[in-house]
Amino acid sequence: MRNVIAKTVESLRRFLQPLVKVMYYISGALLFMMPIPVILDVVFRFTLSKSVPGAIEIEEFLLCLTIFFALAFVQWRGEHVKIDLFTKRFPQWLQDLLEVGMYSAAALFFALMSSSLFHEGSKRLASNEISFSLNIPIGPFRYMAAFGAAVLALAVLATLLEAIVRVLDSKRAAWLVFPLTLGIGLVLLPALGYFPQNLEGAQAGLTGMGLLFTLIFLGMPIGFGMAIVGFAGMTVIYHGAAPALGMIGIVSYSQAASYMFTVVPMFILMGQFAYHSGISGDLFRTGQVWLGRLPGGLAMSSVGGCAGFSAVCGDSLATAVTMGTVALPSMKENKYDMSLATGSLAAGGTLGILIPPSAAFIFYAIVTEESIGELFLAGILPGIMLTTIFMIAIYIRARINPQLAPPGARTTFVEKLISLKGIIGMLSIFLLIMGGILSGTFSPVEGGAVGVVGASTYAALKGRLTLEVIKRSVFETLFITCKLIMILIGVGILGYFLAATRLPFEIAEFFAGLAINRYLVFAGIIGMLIGLGCVLNVIPMILLVLPTIFPTVTTLGFDPIWFGVVCVLVMEMGQITPPIGVNVFAIHSVAKDVPMEKIFAGIVPFFIGMIICVAILVVFPQIALFLPSLLF
Repeated sequence: MRNVIAKTVESLRRFLQPLVKVMYYISGALLFMMPIPVILDVVFRFTLSKSVPGAIEIEEFLLCLTIFFALAFVQWRGEHVKIDLFTKRFPQWLQDLLEVGMYSAAALFFALMSSSLFHEGSKRLASNEISFSLNIPIGPFRYMAAFGAAVLALAVLATLLEAIVRVLDSKRAAWLVFPLTLGIGLVLLPALGYFPQNLEGAQAGLTGMGLLFTLIFLGMPIGFGMAIVGFAGMTVIYHGAAPALGMIGIVSYSQAASYMFTVVPMFILMGQFAYHSGISGDLFRTGQVWLGRLPGGLAMSSVGGCAGFSAVCGDSLATAVTMGTVALPSMKENKYDMSLATGSLAAGGTLGILIPPSAAFIFYAIVTEESIGELFLAGILPGIMLTTIFMIAIYIRARINPQLAPPGARTTFVEKLISLKGIIGMLSIFLLIMGGILSGTFSPVEGGAVGVVGASTYAALKGRLTLEVIKRSVFETLFITCKLIMILIGVGILGYFLAATRLPFEIAEFFAGLAINRYLVFAGIIGMLIGLGCVLNVIPMILLVLPTIFPTVTTLGFDPIWFGVVCVLVMEMGQITPPIGVNVFAIHSVAKDVPMEKIFAGIVPFFIGMIICVAILVVFPQIALFLPSLLF
């Protein structure tokens, strides 16, 4: 049996490898084309007062094919977003058994999704359904999405069979019956009508969420778990598989072909080009000239560089790694205490969550249907405030103990003025995006494409836009985008289930009816978000948790824009908090000679600073709401 399965895996791998690779390259080419229709539309509107016919539809078709053709490659690499904090401590044979259960459910689910997509394509082809603007038949795109889902199912099947082989090699074949039964049963039994007859409403919702968190913490990819639980839950709620089977085909396509979601790859690609342009180094050197003479000046320059780079990157982890690479050698050379140096960089990376364009604000807006532009504006002043708090913390520590961060060399006023050229790139891209959005020249979604042009142009002017840079930027963007949109597909499917159970609204009504101060409820939500932030990254947490808690927040009368700022700030605190603290691990990858415990120790003053920042925003919400109130 073992040899048969091993040969099957080998044959499947030989068949899939070239197919998956070709599909991935096609996806990369499609993603590279995505900014073009948007840019042409903006230019035509601005110059000729005319739009490019069907620009939105083209973007939707491009995004859909980009995602569905690349999902299998991400699975091939085993890179779909998951939590392995706990499972990696298990014995290898137990990890393999868990994979058998998880991926047996996933392989079956994606096979059903492919079938549903194919059925939806046939329906639209039979009815001669065409797109609104371009009059293009819609059915073939559903067929291509079905093909991508089928290849994904095969890639998951290959992972499943490999796990089975490893279990057989571990001499624990008898245990295979349990994960296979549980995994296949999770999808198949509800689909066949075997479900609890009395499980409905909020009870079904709570059961589903409990199952979801169990699956996620046992290592199932987050997007997979959300989609599977949503599908299984729908069969239970509607006492049959037909509505759920129809829903997964419709929702998976609509999520992958949503014009709103094109903002995700565009801002990620902009950040990639900005990174390769050398903006981070320019910003740090400018900060070094202006602040280097002060106690802790280089660390303050690092924080300022993080704030500036955030304005063209929007990602916490990327900001921490990039600035760490640039700033750590200088701080080592100047005999800075490595706890202070690494702590300032890990904390400085968190500024990427607030200063626009922020990826977290984009996903918050997607989930809550709030304005991306308002959220971007709301993050500016809190971002500046948090940057200032971090710098004050560094200055105080350096003044108390000068040996931690010796002051650097003096610079003349002329040198300071000349150094300002280092912020030109950052300011140009930031003002291009925010100015265009706020003036109404283009939407936040279009702003991503404009940012791509701005960042790539700056990289070209610096002589750093090589063919290799373009290729690396596109494929890194594709990889990240696929992982995130897989979660969004899961969010969409799970959302149908939660809406049917009315769980989020019943939770909101429950807390609204309690005779306690609403700020106590808010404090409980904040505590939960800090706790979850210790084991989850920000964007997955937004997509996983926010649909459930957001109705409670609005029912209690809290402003959704203000809550968005507080929410992402609190979630970001988990990025520098044990046990995961991804920013800490990122800095450790750059400073391998610095022990983890030393970096975490350096984080403490900045964590306290973030708590102070949250407290100020709670007491004075106008800090976040002032700029949106002026322009919206």
